[in-house]
Amino acid sequence: MKFGGTSVGSGERIAGVAGLVASRLPEEPFVVVSALGGVTDSLLALSRAARDGDRTAADAALRSLGERHRAAVDELGLPDEAAGECRSLIGRELARLGDLSTGVSLLAELSPRTSDAIAAAGEILSCRIVAAALEARGVPTAPVDPREWLATDATFGSAVPDEAAIAAAATRRLLPERRAGRVVVTGGFVGAAPDGSTTTLGRGGSDFSAALLGAGLQDAGAQVSAIEIWTDVDGILTADPRLVPSARLVPEVGYAEAAELAFFGAKVLHPATIRPAVTRGIPVRVKNSFRPDAPGTTVRAEAPGDGVRALAMRGGVAALFVGSPRMLGAHGFAARVFATFDRLKVPVDVITTSEVSISITVDERAPLDLLARELSEFSDVQVLRGLAVLSVVGREMRKTPRVAARIFSALGDINVVLISQGASETNLTFVVEAKDAPEALRRLHRELFG
Repeated sequence: MKFGGTSVGSGERIAGVAGLVASRLPEEPFVVVSALGGVTDSLLALSRAARDGDRTAADAALRSLGERHRAAVDELGLPDEAAGECRSLIGRELARLGDLSTGVSLLAELSPRTSDAIAAAGEILSCRIVAAALEARGVPTAPVDPREWLATDATFGSAVPDEAAIAAAATRRLLPERRAGRVVVTGGFVGAAPDGSTTTLGRGGSDFSAALLGAGLQDAGAQVSAIEIWTDVDGILTADPRLVPSARLVPEVGYAEAAELAFFGAKVLHPATIRPAVTRGIPVRVKNSFRPDAPGTTVRAEAPGDGVRALAMRGGVAALFVGSPRMLGAHGFAARVFATFDRLKVPVDVITTSEVSISITVDERAPLDLLARELSEFSDVQVLRGLAVLSVVGREMRKTPRVAARIFSALGDINVVLISQGASETNLTFVVEAKDAPEALRRLHRELFG
């Protein structure tokens, strides 16, 4: 059971998490927690203030962090001894953060190693506070520092996990706690390099930690029935409910479909973070800690059923149309085009080709003028800004009758700039002007799900 920052955002929410875990004791849960909601951002702001020599802002950030965590402890109404232990830990972590931030200010330099050491504080604190809340309910716990099991390399900021070492740590450190009848409570996002230095996993790190823990436990011989990602939404929906109020829950989705949805704008789950679980056949369930009775969405390697599963939309897109009459029947043109993107380190999204042109979408924040200038040395280039990508995602889309006809009939008078049916069978993607995208999404949802 992995709980995100909104699920442990306050003492009241932590008490709710403790109740959820306590209700699942017959299933012998392991618990992974994020930092309290917003705390990691505060820690990163502390790092930046220290680097910039702004001691006033750094000291204010430290005070705010202390007040936030002490307030959570006070809200929980823990027994005096447990509350005292939590406050002592908060004091020690604040002192450590103060020393680190002072060092950063004196050097006027923030190394990735030090940034990770500061960012890790949120999970270290939330882990102990959640464990104390469970103990107050009479649940025996074993709070485990994530650095005791989450082995990584020394790539600070985006560390690469060592899955064999994680399985060995699960055997040595975690499974004995469960056999002794204790619920392991640990933090996500944070790991340790071979020399013991603190590392972090980067974007989606807490979900990644949960998947790594489940995979490591299974590799160590435990039976892992599921990994649950508890967040503040019911699961993966057929569209963004802020734009499509009639969007509904998708009960099951395949891994490839979840990956496409995330790539094209769905924010619920980052598929790369759950790959360790999916490759071992462990289902991943997305659940709402605010509505625990809601069924949620289960992500599997393959989900049953063909056809359209959900829609996704991502704005902030630009398109480059690169062409040359010399491309007809010639070789090497595409290689030159993509070598330019590689040299400038610009990722590409949607790609379509014709006999004499290549159309490519990129993030609108990319160096578009520089790209156009370099590409124009051997081709004609047109750049369009202010676009959005919409993706219709499902299983075996190429074999789904009439899906393209239904999509373009629904769009009606909305102009489509670019169309791509991907190399996989999981999506049909097209590009429209950003101003038209929300209406396009609503029309598609009415047609495909109404």
